[in-house]
Amino acid sequence: MLIKSYLTQIHQKGHKELRVGKLSTSLNSIIFLILSSIAYYISARFGMSLFTLFPSNISLLWLPSGIGFLMCLRWKATAVPFIVISSYLVNLPGMDIGTVATPKLYTLISAIADGAQSYLAMLMFGRFLPTGVANPRDLSKFIWWVCIIPPALTTIIITVNLWMGGYLVYHQLEGFYISLLLADGLGMLMVFQVYNSLKLDPLHFKRPSINLCLSIGLIGLIFIIGIYLYPAIIYLILPVLVIMSFELRLLTVASISTLTFIGLISITHFNLGPFVALTDQATSFELMAFTFACAITVFGLALQQYQMLLTRESGQRWKMAAEHDVLTGLPNRRAFMPALTKEHHRSVRLGHTYCAVIWDIDDFKKINDTYGHDFGDYVLVRLAQVMRQSCRDIDYYARIGGEEFAVLLPETDMESGKSAMERFRAQVAEEVFTAPDETRHSVTISIGIACLAGRRIKETELLAEADKALYKSKERGKNQTTSYCRDSMN
Repeated sequence: MLIKSYLTQIHQKGHKELRVGKLSTSLNSIIFLILSSIAYYISARFGMSLFTLFPSNISLLWLPSGIGFLMCLRWKATAVPFIVISSYLVNLPGMDIGTVATPKLYTLISAIADGAQSYLAMLMFGRFLPTGVANPRDLSKFIWWVCIIPPALTTIIITVNLWMGGYLVYHQLEGFYISLLLADGLGMLMVFQVYNSLKLDPLHFKRPSINLCLSIGLIGLIFIIGIYLYPAIIYLILPVLVIMSFELRLLTVASISTLTFIGLISITHFNLGPFVALTDQATSFELMAFTFACAITVFGLALQQYQMLLTRESGQRWKMAAEHDVLTGLPNRRAFMPALTKEHHRSVRLGHTYCAVIWDIDDFKKINDTYGHDFGDYVLVRLAQVMRQSCRDIDYYARIGGEEFAVLLPETDMESGKSAMERFRAQVAEEVFTAPDETRHSVTISIGIACLAGRRIKETELLAEADKALYKSKERGKNQTTSYCRDSMN
């Protein structure tokens, strides 16, 4: 009975903690939804302050479409009421123009359309891009299924709603529809490219590169010249952003391009730049078409460059894994042989000399058989560390077999090389290793060394000479260094 009572208490406590955890999670979600709704409202007011059509709540920079889309990605249908409320509050002042009998009704219909657009975009994203946007092929799907189709459907509702409310006349519908479609699609693209880049390529705090400084400076210069001297130079922003996409990180490109397009829309609002036309609708269409095309181009190129960078980094990691020993972290035979060839050709070309060294651990099989392979691995790792500490920066060392290692000593004659290896052998002999049974042991190594010394031989022949010298060290009783000589071993 006591055990049963104890288990019941644990069960009840677990349920209570689970309920508290769910309540805490729900509370956090509500807080973040409210904060996201505030961001939705602020971004809408910001867009309305830059460039609007009639009625005054219709902005060409509709970043809320992107924020609403992200809200639905995170909280699904739960986010829709928050989007509708935020859209209603931000749009009502512009819709209440005094000549419309029921502005609140038309505002509510438009707000519901905004919520539906975000939710539909989320559904399309989940259906056609379940793994996200990581390359230009994904971007083409994102543009079509997220930035075009959902706004195309909901913009019909908004356009008809404004026409029926008397905000628009019939001949304005086509131009208004296209401008609003591009504004919503561009808002989604601009917000999502920053969000997506932050996921794929997290922020790295480091000094600004020269390419970043040059890109920002050149874009600023183009804006200044375009505003005060030659408006058409603004078109050069696209090639600058394209070049930038090849040189900078994905997140940096997304952030700078977004700010650039916001600046472009801002100067057009003040009738500056090359997009100022006879009517607001013509101006908005030219501006949005150019901006939308530029945003797609730059983001697509940045994604392509990101994929190339991933491929290159992946290739480097595979190369590193293929050319390095997993246990000791040293280069392996696959890496050592090209290094040997490179050093041999360099020394022959310059008329210099170098030494090739092979060494291995004496009686290593006995160590493994007596104390186990884990202890043997421990010995290998420790000796690799000693070798790293003993070698110069210009030396090249590798594990080329089980207990066999090799070293290249550039710019080293036989006497200097043998002295260096003797010091290394003495350091190894001083190392103390604690076995699993708590007994303390030392190990010894045997070394063979061969020197080029102006001879006309192949690098493989030199390595074979070092190997012969190593076996001579074994024959002589181990724990010693032997230098190769054609007639004798010293």
